Amino acid sequence: MLRKLSLAVKFMTTAGLVVMISLTLLLLVNLNQSMKTSMAKGELEAELAGKQYGSDFEKMFIRLKTSSDSLAKMMIETGKEGDLSREEAVSLLEKELLSHPEVYGIGMLWEPNAFDGADAQNVDQAAYNDASGRFLPYLYKEGDQAKLAPLADYGSPDEHEEYQVTKSTGKAVYLEPYTNEIGGHPVQMMTAAYPILDASGAFLGVIKADVLMDYLQTAAAQYTPLGGYVALVTENGLYAANPHDPESVLQPYGDNPEKEALWQQVKSGAMLKGYTLNSAGREVLRLFEPVTMPGSDQVWYTQTAVDKDIILKEFTQARTTSIAMSVGALVVLAAILALLVWRMVILPLRLLTGKLQLMAGGDLTQKLQVRSGDEFGKMAGHFNEMTEKLRDMFRLVADLSMSVGATSQQLSASAEQTGKAAETIAGSISRVAQGAQDQNGYAAESSQAVSEMSMGVRRIADSSSAISVSASEVTSRTKESSVQLERAVSDMKELQAATEATASSIVRLEERSTAIGGMIELIANISTQTNLLALNAAIEASRVGEHGRGFAVVAGEIRKLADQTKQAAEQVTELVEQVRTDTNVAADSMAKGSKQVERGVKSVSDSNAMLTLVLAEISNVNDQLQEVSAAAEQMTASTEQVSDSVVRLADIASESSAEAQSVAAASEEQLASMEEISASSEALSNMVQELLDKLSHFKI
Repeated sequence: MLRKLSLAVKFMTTAGLVVMISLTLLLLVNLNQSMKTSMAKGELEAELAGKQYGSDFEKMFIRLKTSSDSLAKMMIETGKEGDLSREEAVSLLEKELLSHPEVYGIGMLWEPNAFDGADAQNVDQAAYNDASGRFLPYLYKEGDQAKLAPLADYGSPDEHEEYQVTKSTGKAVYLEPYTNEIGGHPVQMMTAAYPILDASGAFLGVIKADVLMDYLQTAAAQYTPLGGYVALVTENGLYAANPHDPESVLQPYGDNPEKEALWQQVKSGAMLKGYTLNSAGREVLRLFEPVTMPGSDQVWYTQTAVDKDIILKEFTQARTTSIAMSVGALVVLAAILALLVWRMVILPLRLLTGKLQLMAGGDLTQKLQVRSGDEFGKMAGHFNEMTEKLRDMFRLVADLSMSVGATSQQLSASAEQTGKAAETIAGSISRVAQGAQDQNGYAAESSQAVSEMSMGVRRIADSSSAISVSASEVTSRTKESSVQLERAVSDMKELQAATEATASSIVRLEERSTAIGGMIELIANISTQTNLLALNAAIEASRVGEHGRGFAVVAGEIRKLADQTKQAAEQVTELVEQVRTDTNVAADSMAKGSKQVERGVKSVSDSNAMLTLVLAEISNVNDQLQEVSAAAEQMTASTEQVSDSVVRLADIASESSAEAQSVAAASEEQLASMEEISASSEALSNMVQELLDKLSHFKI
């Protein structure tokens, strides 16, 4: 399902989720911090209210204790000396009562004879004395007036606990609140008792004050931190004041298990605050502040109670506002993000996709405008570089294709030219073979002529020997010698003609060998050119890649054939060079033989001329005959050498004929290879044309 969604939907959905989660986490963190701040603020306000009320409560009893201590001290100092009468003491006590609005009644409980030592004189004398005469005045308020009443039964430990405890501890005592009937109406009050001690610390009595709970209740009602209330709890866990629930005064604080558990924690000092459920089921902060009662070890507590919902009211309002603002910010941010994503991501991607589709259709001229230096700007730059390189590559492929086509055509033309050259070479080689065969015939004839010449020379030698031996017969046989000499001249002329013919044949053989060498050199050059063309074609084919693989194979085969042709041409060149070398040797030998024949002819001619002078110069016959004999021997050696050269020339001519036939066969093979090259070039031309047709679909 997700794979089918567009990138814009995926990206904006993901970004929206990320932003929403981020804002939610940020909102939760802020709300948590705000809640902690609100709780701390509420607890601080509740603590301040509790401390303020506790301070007022403590100050009230400090004033009461201070005035009681001052009054007791004055009475001790003046009572013993008789300067202060009991009536005056009662008057001072009345003033003290009226100066404390929170006090309902105040009294003094003196030990027997402790006030003035005159208890016996005051037996049943006044309302402030008991039956034994002890000074026990007690004044209470009735309207704006103070009424006097004696205190009784203070001798019993079970009665008047404040007296007994104060006497036993020597410290102030604050009794738990209680209800007293006054004027037929129940009145809630508490009693504070302060010891009367002399300078030595001896116990003389007690000053007690009954404090109205209504006063404490009214004072507590003045404190309403965050709409809550402040209550007063005694040391034993009774409500001394509770403006929120006046009926709970004198009732235990722990009226449910949660409050009882909290009270036990407070009593043990483990904690001074906690949250409990009220009767309506709502959480309430209950924060305690201990108040040490003046002059004693007793500790009472102020308890500030604030509804948790009230403490968190500002937080709740801020939470609602924050959520609303967060939702609005999320919507605005999502809209801005969507717009930014659309403009900065989606539009460039769509533009890139469109360009890629056009490129897939063959249009390689597409470009992206680089408008920024970010990733999309870099991508646009890389895209433009890619398209430019693709265009260059396709241009190169097209150029290579054209080059390969031209090379193929050139190769075809070269193959045709090589074929024609091979045909020409084959014809030339055939003619060379025919010339070699003719040369072989001429060599045979030359060999026969040389043999005959050798025989003639031998005859001359024999004749010379005979003449030398038979010098005496020279004259008689001069005519016969002249005839034979004329025959020798004729034979020498024939030998000279044969030698010249052989020399001419050898010259022609040398010329034909030179022509064959030129043709072989042409074949070698053509093979070298073909090899270079094939190598160039293979390089161009490797640049084309997959489309040039077939052409590369054909070019490799062409190179192999060109190498074979070159090797055959080199072998033929070597053989022709050997023929030329042997021919040159034969030509030199023939030249020498020709010169010797010329000398022989000349010698015979000279002999013929000398015959006419033989008679005149007979004395020189022997010498001349010896020279003729030596010349004849030299001619014999020369003719034998010429004979050997002619035989060798005949053998070389035979070998040249065989090699010429081999060259002719190689030329025919090369001609067949040229035909294969021509066919491969045509196939390569077709592949190049097909590649050009495919390249024509791309716009570069």
